[in-house]
Amino acid sequence: MVLLTFFLFAISLYAQNPALSVPKFKGVEITGTVDQFGAKLASQGFKFIDKMENNAVYMGRFAGMDDCLILLFSVENSKDIAAVLVLFGISISEYGTIHSYETWESLFGDYKRLKDLLAEKYGKPTDENESFSADAYTSSSYFKLHSVKEGQCQYYTKWGDDDVDKMTVKLAIGGGRSLGFDCAAVVLGYTNVAKSEDSKKEVLDDL
Repeated sequence: MVLLTFFLFAISLYAQNPALSVPKFKGVEITGTVDQFGAKLASQGFKFIDKMENNAVYMGRFAGMDDCLILLFSVENSKDIAAVLVLFGISISEYGTIHSYETWESLFGDYKRLKDLLAEKYGKPTDENESFSADAYTSSSYFKLHSVKEGQCQYYTKWGDDDVDKMTVKLAIGGGRSLGFDCAAVVLGYTNVAKSEDSKKEVLDDL
């Protein structure tokens, strides 16, 4: 149930740049099967947590932060990996309780720090938006965090063009309620554009 929560939560969020010419995460090219890619992460010290169908979850240190959840997404109806998502700020107690950011300041602070570092690596974003939905209450830090958990936060920054680049990178503040859990997290996604299109084609074929 906890694993399903993470996947539902993550799914609810996503001139050629040389840094985006090869889809990579932690120096590992985002190709092959989810199991093959996961094995390479494991060799770097990431801990395997669980697997659901052809998707998998690992945990480890990333971008200077401990206990990050690493979600590996496969192409629809395939074992091939399509994307890697990192969830910052979420932890699980020994009893299975999920904890996430407790203040807007800590949530936004990590988002801003990562955004600055990503801009240093990938350059100017191709798309960005930092706003709340019109009916969100944002008069205080408490209400801002509450609005995030209500799914009313629309903060994101994206690098890469789906029509030009081989990889896109998207940073977002995401939140919502899934299976009874309140979540607020910083989400960072790395997408292999070609594989993502394969996944989209599978869905369109079903429709």
